[in-house]
Amino acid sequence: MGRRSFSVLVGALLVASTFTLAPAKVADAASAAATCTSSEGPGIPHPVSVAAGIAGFHASWYGQSGYPTLCPGARSTATVAYYNSGSLGWVSGRMGQVAYLGTWSPEPGQDAMTPLGGDGTAGSPSTGWPRYNRIAIQPAPYVGPGQVAWFQFTIQAPVVAGTYRLYLRPLIEGAAWMEDYGVFWLVTVLNADGTPPDPPAAGTGYTFSNVVTSRGIFGTHLIKEQLSQVTVKTLTANTTDCTSDCPVKPLAQYVAENGAYAGINGTYLCPPDYVQCAGKVNSYDYAVYNSNLRKWLNYGALNGQNGLLAFTSATTCSTYRRSYVFYQAQSPVVAGITNYPLLLQNGAIIDSTAEQGGSQLLKGTKGAIGVDGTYIYLVVVTNATVTDTAYVMQALGARDALNLDGGGTAALWIGGGYKVGPGRLLPNAIVLTKP
Repeated sequence: MGRRSFSVLVGALLVASTFTLAPAKVADAASAAATCTSSEGPGIPHPVSVAAGIAGFHASWYGQSGYPTLCPGARSTATVAYYNSGSLGWVSGRMGQVAYLGTWSPEPGQDAMTPLGGDGTAGSPSTGWPRYNRIAIQPAPYVGPGQVAWFQFTIQAPVVAGTYRLYLRPLIEGAAWMEDYGVFWLVTVLNADGTPPDPPAAGTGYTFSNVVTSRGIFGTHLIKEQLSQVTVKTLTANTTDCTSDCPVKPLAQYVAENGAYAGINGTYLCPPDYVQCAGKVNSYDYAVYNSNLRKWLNYGALNGQNGLLAFTSATTCSTYRRSYVFYQAQSPVVAGITNYPLLLQNGAIIDSTAEQGGSQLLKGTKGAIGVDGTYIYLVVVTNATVTDTAYVMQALGARDALNLDGGGTAALWIGGGYKVGPGRLLPNAIVLTKP
């Protein structure tokens, strides 16, 4: 690397290392009642380190302003930072090179309209966005590798009190979507008199909340049910061990075929869009007990590394940090799934950071399943590492918890539809039925 290039890179990194988010501006709507006051939550700081120099267009989340609580019709200015972790610069005004933030799943959905902002078309409010499905454009004419772009955009509170979410993802317009870190804004809209909105309707078993941990605040989708009121089923699309071109289906199909009312994606898998998965597409290197077939698939994967949650009865779950311990005992089960790593055991966080790799160490969308003796927890955490997810599961009250797949595979279903996803087609999944 030449001296000038090195100086530019160091300068950019110094800017990144000292970056702090400007406080978001919040303005009450003139029509809001005098007793209603908007406010702003604490900002979310940037991670300690980010990837750099990846070939092509890439972006790493680098912090954001806090979630607003707004009076009906009020507006706030949001800020989110992205670090250019790729090898190519972002060039404003050039199709195939210019960076935008686009609307994303699960709310409102990819390229979908949101009531929180837009350009006045497709039913969106006019808040100065480039388009109804493009939240913001890069603020500088050029954002080079190693530099940080501070995107800003205006959010407008709907007139109906409640909680609203805006998921976003960076993209190079006309070229590709960049990394999905599960970034979103949670907007709480107060009643006109300043009182909090009514809580979500009860009875679905689903909630979305910001879970506070010692590692930060994490948006969390949670299905929590009493074990005595459900039957847990671990299921596979394949009926025999499979190493490639395995049968797969969406989570909704697992739910429908089993008369279930809730479900979540299962283990890590080898998706067809991963180059490294050539020759073993849709396979999974984990043992899963098919509750319907009453047998293990990939039984040999009960090994020294993978964690295991094994339901020995409808209400009893045994947890193993290393699944070979179960292999030696060969206890009968009604449901069971392995993956890596185990997150919690007996309420304590399992420190597996040194053994993790790749996307596990990066912030993104993560899945998990947990139990506490009374309840089962099906969870999707946004903008988290695997270790962050362990802290979230502990904060939720789980005693034992296992990591599941996340990212583009993440899927969570309840009440007749997806709360997260639909994600990829799955070779295995976990569903809940009524006993």
